[in-house]
Amino acid sequence: MSIVYIFGHKNPDTDSICSAIAYANLKRTLEGLDAIPVRIGQINRETQFVLNYFSVEEPEYIDNVYTQIRDIKYDKPLTISEDSSIYDAWKLLVERNFQTALIVDKSNTLRGIASLGDIAKSYLFSLEELSKYDIPISNIVRTLKGKVVLQNADFAKGNIVVAAMSLESFLKRVSKDCTLIVGNRENVQIEAIKKGAKTLIITGNHDVSEEVIDVAKKHNCTIIVVPYDTFDTARLISQCLPISYIMKKKDIIFFKEIDYINEIKDTMLKYKYRNFPIVDDNKKVLGLLARRHILNYEGKKVILVDHNELSQSVEGIEEAKILEIIDHHRVGGIATASPILFRNHPVGSTSTIINKIFEENGLAPEPKIAGIMCAAILSDTLMFRSPTCTSEDIRAARKLAQIAGIDIDDFGIKMFKAGTSLEDKTIEEIFYTDFKDFIINNLKIGVGQVNTLADTKELDAKLLQFMEEVLNSKNYDMILLMITDIINEGSKILFVGKHKDILEKAFNIEIKGNSFYLPKVVSRKKQIIPPITKIINSYNSLYES
Repeated sequence: MSIVYIFGHKNPDTDSICSAIAYANLKRTLEGLDAIPVRIGQINRETQFVLNYFSVEEPEYIDNVYTQIRDIKYDKPLTISEDSSIYDAWKLLVERNFQTALIVDKSNTLRGIASLGDIAKSYLFSLEELSKYDIPISNIVRTLKGKVVLQNADFAKGNIVVAAMSLESFLKRVSKDCTLIVGNRENVQIEAIKKGAKTLIITGNHDVSEEVIDVAKKHNCTIIVVPYDTFDTARLISQCLPISYIMKKKDIIFFKEIDYINEIKDTMLKYKYRNFPIVDDNKKVLGLLARRHILNYEGKKVILVDHNELSQSVEGIEEAKILEIIDHHRVGGIATASPILFRNHPVGSTSTIINKIFEENGLAPEPKIAGIMCAAILSDTLMFRSPTCTSEDIRAARKLAQIAGIDIDDFGIKMFKAGTSLEDKTIEEIFYTDFKDFIINNLKIGVGQVNTLADTKELDAKLLQFMEEVLNSKNYDMILLMITDIINEGSKILFVGKHKDILEKAFNIEIKGNSFYLPKVVSRKKQIIPPITKIINSYNSLYES
């Protein structure tokens, strides 16, 4: 089962974080999905207070949803021990219809890679070439279906000599420590042992005389009997070599599951290999990746909560497979390749919608999940003071508070006190407390909001300077910062940009300097963005006509 990531918007507020956690909890309970709540921004103080209060773990941070190797289906690997014979490797490759085998040690750590082509080349080894290698006796027995009559060593070494000529001519070729392939020629066997042969491979399943065995014992010679004739034995002896002797060991191109598909494509095209190993951080083998795997693949599966605009979402969202969107904001510009569940309600909080989904399925969240959902509603509706607040928000919050065992007023005040304190915060942290981008008729507008009970007059100049820097560095047309007093229900608006006229018309006021006050305005979504959008659209209509 593939992972489904659930997350809210950048610069997440309490509703964004808590909705992701709650909806992931519901999806796991209701559908058995491997749903994981994540965040795409830093958690603010208010949200941290809420999570700590209800002992809920902070979601993991992700900075993008580009497709990684771990998101796609790749092949299970054919792994072979580095001690296995070439013959065993070839047999497994043929039986499993694989082109490539990954060679591993006892801990499944990648040691090398071998293909059918590499094995085919080993058939061309001459007997002289084989003299460079030590051949395990166990591999000879297994590959040639032999039996050990006498063993005095673990490896056959030295030159490999075939007794296919007269004794006199043959003995000239016998050297110390050589390996002899011979039929039932007892005199050749004895003389070869006396001259220094350390391994006898006797073909045709012929019996070995007691005299030969006695001589072999005296000279520490190993004797193996095999059923093949001398020709086939000589032909197959190269296949007794350990696969580690012919595998590719250096400059192996491998990938890790965390590697991004769009970053490995060029590498796969550059190296014309059929398959590439996939390993973990300890180089333990996980699988094989082929070009076909990256031609048609499915991106990360995601569910968006508390936003539906590209500018507010995570990097790489265009590449991901969006399964659902649960939101309470205006409908923005995200397009999907196929129909999805898009649930958008005109309520004050995404958590209100998620509570409704719980109810529709006859479920109730556990107390700590109910607690964070209630906190999210109180946060987004400013304890029911926001014009975005509906009777459904109030009903849901009261129900969830009862499940969580909290008093709404007492908890709400504690939460806002913890969240609105500006103590020890930098200008950048204050500005980005809750910041969102909006594209309105090609105008890029940023609107931040800070709920605080403190007087920020001494900070205004520094905030405006920082906003000007952001405006220029990130090509905004206008940036606003709402400094909202939730008790007295009003917002001081700081702004930078060249469109003061839009703001004056939107709020029907005269603006002097770079700030103005809007009584009874506490909602960015319902009281700031709509009038600005209306004026910008009216300007465009005028120009078009």
